[in-house]
Amino acid sequence: MKSKNSKLMYVSAAVLAAGAVAGVNTQNAHAAEVQKQADKNAAQKTIDQNQKDLTQTQDQLNKAQTEKDNAVRQTPDAQANVLTADSNNQSAQSGLENAQDQLKTAQDAQAKAQANYDASYENNVKSAQNDVNKANADVQSTQEQINVQNTKQAEALNNRQGQEDALKTNTETLNRTNEEISKTQGQVEQAQKTYDAVNKDYQPVKAELDKQAKEASDAQKAAQENAKELTQAQNELKTAQDTANKTAETINNAQAKLNSNTAALNGAKTELSSKQKQASNLMNQRDQVAKDLQTAQTKMNTAKAELDADKDAVVNTMVMPQVYKDTVKKWNGKSHTDDYYKEMEAASWIGWTQNEYKHNEAEKNHMVDLKHMSRADQIELNKFGIDLINQLRTQIGVDPWTFNESALDFANAIADRYVKDDWDSDANHHDSAGINELAHQYGLEYTVSRKDGAYSKDSQLYEDLATDRFGMTELPFAQVKAEAEQTGNPYHYSDQYLAYGPRNTYSHSQTDYNNRLDDMDHLKNQVYNAVKRFAFNYNEWLHADSILSQDVFSNTAKGKTYTAISFSAKPTPNHWGFDDLQLHFINVHESNVLDPKVFNVNANIPLTDDKSELKKQYTDNLVLVNTLTPKKANLDNQINGLTNDIKGLNTRISDLTKSISDSNKTLADAKATKADADKKIAVLPGRVQELKDKQASLDKAQSKAESDLATYQAKNKDLLAQFNAAKSNLDKLTAKLKDLNSAKSKAESAVAESKANLDKATSELSAISSRLDELKAKLSTAKTTKEQADANLAKAKTSYDEYVSTHKDVIDNLNKANSELADKTKAYNEAKEDAAKTDKEYQAAQDELTKLNNHIEDLSTAITNYKSKIKQLNTTINKQKADQKRAALDAQINKALDNVSAPKHAATTTTSVQAGTSSSVAPLAGVSTAQRNEVLTNTVVRSNNASVLSPQTKKLVAQANASKNSLPQTGTNDKLSVFAALAGLSLASLGLGSLVGDKKRKRN
Repeated sequence: MKSKNSKLMYVSAAVLAAGAVAGVNTQNAHAAEVQKQADKNAAQKTIDQNQKDLTQTQDQLNKAQTEKDNAVRQTPDAQANVLTADSNNQSAQSGLENAQDQLKTAQDAQAKAQANYDASYENNVKSAQNDVNKANADVQSTQEQINVQNTKQAEALNNRQGQEDALKTNTETLNRTNEEISKTQGQVEQAQKTYDAVNKDYQPVKAELDKQAKEASDAQKAAQENAKELTQAQNELKTAQDTANKTAETINNAQAKLNSNTAALNGAKTELSSKQKQASNLMNQRDQVAKDLQTAQTKMNTAKAELDADKDAVVNTMVMPQVYKDTVKKWNGKSHTDDYYKEMEAASWIGWTQNEYKHNEAEKNHMVDLKHMSRADQIELNKFGIDLINQLRTQIGVDPWTFNESALDFANAIADRYVKDDWDSDANHHDSAGINELAHQYGLEYTVSRKDGAYSKDSQLYEDLATDRFGMTELPFAQVKAEAEQTGNPYHYSDQYLAYGPRNTYSHSQTDYNNRLDDMDHLKNQVYNAVKRFAFNYNEWLHADSILSQDVFSNTAKGKTYTAISFSAKPTPNHWGFDDLQLHFINVHESNVLDPKVFNVNANIPLTDDKSELKKQYTDNLVLVNTLTPKKANLDNQINGLTNDIKGLNTRISDLTKSISDSNKTLADAKATKADADKKIAVLPGRVQELKDKQASLDKAQSKAESDLATYQAKNKDLLAQFNAAKSNLDKLTAKLKDLNSAKSKAESAVAESKANLDKATSELSAISSRLDELKAKLSTAKTTKEQADANLAKAKTSYDEYVSTHKDVIDNLNKANSELADKTKAYNEAKEDAAKTDKEYQAAQDELTKLNNHIEDLSTAITNYKSKIKQLNTTINKQKADQKRAALDAQINKALDNVSAPKHAATTTTSVQAGTSSSVAPLAGVSTAQRNEVLTNTVVRSNNASVLSPQTKKLVAQANASKNSLPQTGTNDKLSVFAALAGLSLASLGLGSLVGDKKRKRN
């Protein structure tokens, strides 16, 4: 290892070689210190950057993990959407194929009916009718055109007469205007002579009048300007007074608003702090619930993945909602009121919707003969059904049931008895007498009638019975709901009605149906739904009490209960006319066994397999997921509410802060405005009085100038009147002559326009008359053609009526086929649109699921990369910190060495260590023998200073000498001990171990 500090290397090498006394060269001490500090800063900067990268990567990891968790939670809903869309699409495609087949049948029938029909008679009628229609249209069209032309002719005659009248009127007007112009021109010449004579005397007087009028005007203007200034000053004074009063009020209001908003702001901040604390507490709770939910989801998915590892394996589970358990516990031992039924119905609905049978495609090919069921098929169905019941029993904390050979024989005997008695369980419920008789035979407790001691027909101890129509079972609620919505749910069925109603799902041949053959998957579906209906019914829970031992008086919650399931198909239809399939769930508590020799309690059949723990893990965590999901949603809703409150409070605080700032500004502005108004109030009254005094003098000057003007005007009154009269008369006649000339020009234009309009009207009237003659000739021809078309139509109708009367059956068949074809075509188009819509919805759901899965995969890759980067950064940071610590120790040692000096006349050494030389000192790692020789050879230290040990150096020396691995003392000099101790510390800090070890230790 090559050290950055040559001084330390030299000292270490010298001690290893001969323990020579050396000193410290201090000539470059300052430069070395600067370099060391620079190296230290660079190293710390690198560590800080790596630490920043580590924090950033951790944030990215947390964000990616949260995003992945959210995506994983969305996956089940996306998968359910795909399944629902696929089911809807398959139903729509099936409907399309059926509609297409029906359309083909209708097309063939229509083509056949069309072939038997002679359409020539009908076509002849249609052709003749078309001719009649065309002829009628020609007659009507031509007559309409004649009517139009007649109207146009009348209008044209009126127009021509109007133009003739207009020409006459305009000509007369032009003549009158010319006469008036000649007369007026003479009057204008005479008026001009009179005006010229008067104007000669008027001009000197006008000059004096203008002078005096200007003086009066100037005096008036000066008075008006001063009055304006006076008014302005008065207004300014009033405005200043109003402003002072108004701003005083503004100041008071702004101060009050400022105080109010400040108090409101402090209250909002307090409320914000409280809300933030509440939100923080809820988020902590939500985060813990989310963490627990993710853990449960992961465990559930892991268990399911292992259970589904076998491609044919399908795991069916039964989950008990917590609300159901709580409701049963609440009402256990209490009278069942209306509230009991309401609460149990609500809790059961949740259980019903959370549990759905999962089909096994492979088992759909495994046919089972219900009349002669094999033992293997019986055992498989029993294990399936009893496992479902035990899943529920385990979740509520009661002992599981035991599958037993004697119980299976007993159950089969009961099924055979139902067949023998042709028992209508739909009408009569349990065959109690038969069950009690068989219980007696199997060494079990039984009941008898109090009247005659016969086997009781009213009660029995062992059977829970599920009766269904053969080949029918409940379809998934989502599918039924979707189908109802597609049809608009015209009868307004409730969700419960749709969910609990059975649907015909038998998919085998009629022969299989008649022989009561069904597939294993469908039978398991019926077993599943029987258990589901027992536990999560909508109106009775006696069967739930029986299979779950929930009744307060039940003695079957603990101890052994031997159970089995059997099947019977009623030989004849029930009282409703349907074929019954009866599922007999038999349970025998150990307390009911009277004769163990007959009922073998030891002949038990194991239910568990190597996947039992996985099933339990899956079921337990599914329950946890169903419990935590709404809890987290509730916390999310509370957090969202608080978040909105906090957002509102922040907005309010921001608004109040702005309002306070605005109020402060308003207050400052109002104070400045009032100060300015106060200044004006102090000055303006003097200015107003000054202008009032000036106004009196100006008004007096104006009055004198106006009086002088009036006196001069009175003196020259007659001359002014003569001038005004002459000028007015001349102006009036001149204007009249101008108007007459303008009227003459307009009259000439009107005469020319009237002549042109008359010529045009005459031409249009001639063209209309010619068109009328053409149309009248065309109408005559059209009427002749119409008469011939009417005759041809009557003849064609007579022939068609004769064909219809002799071929009525052919026509009826064709009409029926056409109607059927129209209906089937409409149905096919609707089915085609529906299929296209559902296919599009399925593709969209599938794309969304694929997108979600790809996103989860991308996030998983990113998470792996982030974790790898975090690990790498942690390793790098730890190594850098170790290097930094080691460098600090080296610097401490070098500083101590700087304080140690060699004795006078220190000798120079050139002793070297050869490769292979026996020594208890470990060689420097990474330094070759040749390199060590070179170092030792060039180590020459000179100093004349006395030996001085600083307190820090003494401490290091004491620590080194106190160690059991300290250098052996040779008695040469105290400085040698110091150098040796410091060198040992340095090498130890480099990970090279002690300089001197046990002499017996083998060198490696």
